[in-house]
Amino acid sequence: MTDLTDEQYADWMENADGGRGPTPTATFERADLETLLAAVKGRDHAEDQLSQAVAIVRARGASWSVIGSALGLSKQGAHKKYARRLFADSNR
Repeated sequence: MTDLTDEQYADWMENADGGRGPTPTATFERADLETLLAAVKGRDHAEDQLSQAVAIVRARGASWSVIGSALGLSKQGAHKKYARRLFADSNR
């Protein structure tokens, strides 16, 4: 979904409800959708940065317990969220 242009994503969002359009009480503007899109892209960028940081500290020997603590997760939670990504990235 993040490979779409801002315009394509805004169009997708407007049609995400099956083309029924906004509810009669909705008062959002296209700029509101663009703000939402920017936040989504920012979140995706932050997740990429977190994944890279986890990969670096993991490669340098940090345990999943240490990583989980830094992320506010359990070691199992950190492993579940990032281990698959690290494995996938190392096989590219």
